[in-house]
Amino acid sequence: MVQLVLIFCLAGSGTSCKTVRPPFAEPYGSIQSCMLQAEQVAEEQLSDRLDLQGYRLARWRCEAGGLSGTPT
Repeated sequence: MVQLVLIFCLAGSGTSCKTVRPPFAEPYGSIQSCMLQAEQVAEEQLSDRLDLQGYRLARWRCEAGGLSGTPT
């Protein structure tokens, strides 16, 4: 299984960041499929989650062997 990990930081500060591991309906079958969907999932997280208002996507990665998504 592959897990998407998104790092969002406050737009005015690079030091106040949140790590988000979005839940998924079906796990990514490969690193490539995770990478192809990462930006779309990040945009959805930014528009859907109130706790991410004022944040921007700073970086993301796909991890092999990830857990079933849990926000942190």
